[in-house]
Amino acid sequence: MNEGKLKELRQLVDEVMYAATKKEARSSVRRLEFVASDMKSAIDSYLSGKLSEIVSFAKEASGNVKGKGHWISCVERSWYVFEGGVKWNQSQRNTEHYE
Repeated sequence: MNEGKLKELRQLVDEVMYAATKKEARSSVRRLEFVASDMKSAIDSYLSGKLSEIVSFAKEASGNVKGKGHWISCVERSWYVFEGGVKWNQSQRNTEHYE
């Protein structure tokens, strides 16, 4: 997974989380679900689970919801693990390539 795909994913997550209403978030949610589904084939099952959490938490945070800060915090924690795992996997592949 390249840096561009990771940035696109993060942008979609932010669009969903910070949408003013659930209705406003709908198109971004559909795009986020599509992009996440496509990415899952390129990552291991643990990171796939983290990505599912991110999508789910972002959807919970969208709109004017009670506990929005809680859901955003959940997204951020899962994103930290997901992004770190993706970058670590990339570094391992690059290391193997040069050995």
